[in-house]
This record gives sequence, C-alpha cells and structure tokens, in this order.
Amino acid sequence: MSQMTDARGFRSGAGLSVVLLLAATYLYLQPETEQIGIGVILVISLAMLLSAATALRVSLLALPFRILRERGVIAAPTPTDLQPVPGLRLAQVMGGTMIFLGVIAHTLWTADVIAVALVAIVATLQSFLAITGICVACKLYGIVVWFRNRRLPAGTTKIAKQKIRMR
Repeated sequence: MSQMTDARGFRSGAGLSVVLLLAATYLYLQPETEQIGIGVILVISLAMLLSAATALRVSLLALPFRILRERGVIAAPTPTDLQPVPGLRLAQVMGGTMIFLGVIAHTLWTADVIAVALVAIVATLQSFLAITGICVACKLYGIVVWFRNRRLPAGTTKIAKQKIRMR
C-alpha cells in the first residue's frame, strides 16, 4: 500500500478552494478588480501544484484544518479518514494544472470560454469532494492501479506497503 493522509484536510481544503474560486470569479467580473481575480485563481493553482510537488506535505488549502487538528479542536484521524496520498496527489496535479491552463488560456489567447470551463470543472469537482468526500481523481487512480495489478501474477502488487502519516 502507499502512504496515507487524513482526507478530511483535503475535503476542507477543497471547500476553501471553492469559496476562494467563487470570490475570485466575483473579483474577475468587476472591471476594476479583474486582475486581482485572475491573481487569486493563479495562487489557488500554484497552491495545488505545490501540494502535489511536496507529496501533500505542504498544502496551503488544507492548512486551516491542519492547524485546528494540531491544536486539538479536530480529533485525530480514524482509519476511515485515511486516504492514499497518490490519489490525492493526482487530484492536486490535475486540478492545479487545469486552473493554470485556464489562466494561460485567458491571458495569452483570450480564450475566456476555455478558461471559464477549466476553472468551473475544477470548482465542480472540488465542491463534490467537499460535500460528499468522494475524490474523483482518487477513484481514477484506484482504477488505474487495479487495472495494472490485474495483469500481475496472483498475490503480487506494485504498490509499496502502507505508511500512515498523521501530520
């Protein structure tokens, strides 16, 4: 198995990113604050990519959750709260990349329909994660791993043994 992390932090981070994306969209729609809105959207993208690049050790969007858990406001995770890092990491890469491509599409090519669609897809998937706790990219990762392991001889796996990370 792979490394595990507390998925509640990423669920709360997903909720925070949706709120920030909505605020950024509002700022973007105002002519005098359009650039600020784009900047906030870019920061969210970079925060997601930083999280993926650091194997989820640095997650700015999940930081409020982490602080509350360290102060004892939120209980330690139960086994059902743990989720494999690779799936969440894939979600961060996909979401951050899509938002970043949306910013590029808007900035370089003025392809606003594409930019809005990419950001809206990420916001929708983040909302789904925040509300239901289901990470679509994590499920896709699980399907890929299952598919790869299906071709291996019985009793073998390519995924490393599980390591639980509580921080």
